[in-house]
Amino acid sequence: MSDTIQELYETRVYPAMSHPLSDPAVSAVAAMMGGLCVFNPAESRILEIGCGSGLNLIPLALRWPGSRFVGIDLAAPAIRQARELAAVAGLTNIDFHVADLRDFDPAGAGFDFIIAHGFLSWVPDEVKARLFAFCRRNLLPEGIATISFNLECGWLPRFTVVQKVRAIQQAGAGDEMAALTILRSVTEADSPELAILDDMLAKGPAILAFDDFGPVNDPWSLQRFVEASAAAGLRFLGESDPGQNLSQNLDEATLEKLRLEAKDPLAFQFAADAAAGRTFRSCVVCRDDAALEDRMSLGRVLEWSVRSGARPMDPDDLKLFRVLDSHKPACLPMSEVVEAMPGTHWQVVARRVYEGIHRGWVLPRTEPVRFELEPPARPELSAFRRECARRGLPLVDIWHQPCSFPKRHFEVLAAMDGTLDQAGLAAFSQCHCPELAFEPWLRHLAGRGMFA
Repeated sequence: MSDTIQELYETRVYPAMSHPLSDPAVSAVAAMMGGLCVFNPAESRILEIGCGSGLNLIPLALRWPGSRFVGIDLAAPAIRQARELAAVAGLTNIDFHVADLRDFDPAGAGFDFIIAHGFLSWVPDEVKARLFAFCRRNLLPEGIATISFNLECGWLPRFTVVQKVRAIQQAGAGDEMAALTILRSVTEADSPELAILDDMLAKGPAILAFDDFGPVNDPWSLQRFVEASAAAGLRFLGESDPGQNLSQNLDEATLEKLRLEAKDPLAFQFAADAAAGRTFRSCVVCRDDAALEDRMSLGRVLEWSVRSGARPMDPDDLKLFRVLDSHKPACLPMSEVVEAMPGTHWQVVARRVYEGIHRGWVLPRTEPVRFELEPPARPELSAFRRECARRGLPLVDIWHQPCSFPKRHFEVLAAMDGTLDQAGLAAFSQCHCPELAFEPWLRHLAGRGMFA
């Protein structure tokens, strides 16, 4: 790595968070929709490149004790924190290493899943090439890599804002946040840059130092990513969230126009990214010698579990949507979904689920999820979540989403060790953060699966 990047990662820790787009329970479904028969994530070898403080990998290791996990990162302080959190969680199926990807030579037969979230766009070209070559060499025959990156079409306008902020700083404005605030105050109300400025300000200085204002920020087009993958012996399968293969903010008239103009499905996706001004992708790739089905069998849909997403626009989809939504927040095995639709042939249900996944109103995963919506009489968070609360780190919910809280709320979360009942916790909350509406907040936590 360059000295500038090395210094950044040695002196500052990227804010800890989980990345739902990297969840193998979802990316495995995306790979199967691309024709690959993927191994069960619950019995796999999983590597994360650029694992940071471990907040993405540790919840997966807790979820799947039968799998083996490895995390590597250039930042020694982050790896130290990851090891501490893993020890508190009582994990024995995970290892963390301070390592430069260019020098890392993993032991063992290879990996079923490799995760590189927030990595490709922020490293020099030689490390990018190493990432693709590493995945090709270390993926098992039916393994997949989930690699995210910034998209050029959406980031070009952001670079204009970055240049303006740098100019304001050179004029004496101080740090990036101060310069952003000044720039926003003089930006016209109808300017498209306002949304970019608000997004940057919402990120905060800790993330901006690595992302928008990082020493390397190299967005690519999807076409360039696919070509680089292919050159390294990898095959592009699609987006890790199959409902995001196409941007959801394009209307049907625009999509139809792009379909008529595109030469093939991949060219259609390239054009759709540009039309939407898309800023980010999380892609799944496999080895180019992996055995792919020419056409995925509908029977494979029956292996998955599904839950409801956004309400569908097509009235024909509402019957299935109501079945899924009535069991919310559970993620139901497909056998139960078929059973809940008597009189409808399973193939019809499977086809509608498959199409619903593509359109984003059906959310799939490899395993069912059930939990109680009501908080327990004596709310108790896991040791890992309590330690995160003590350190002021986001808590990862049952869907692998990071949940951040105000500082004083963390004090209440850290007290949820099962010794206090709801009334006792309410009194504790009233004493430490009287502004908190405790009862609805507690139900919200239960609804995120925090006590599952």
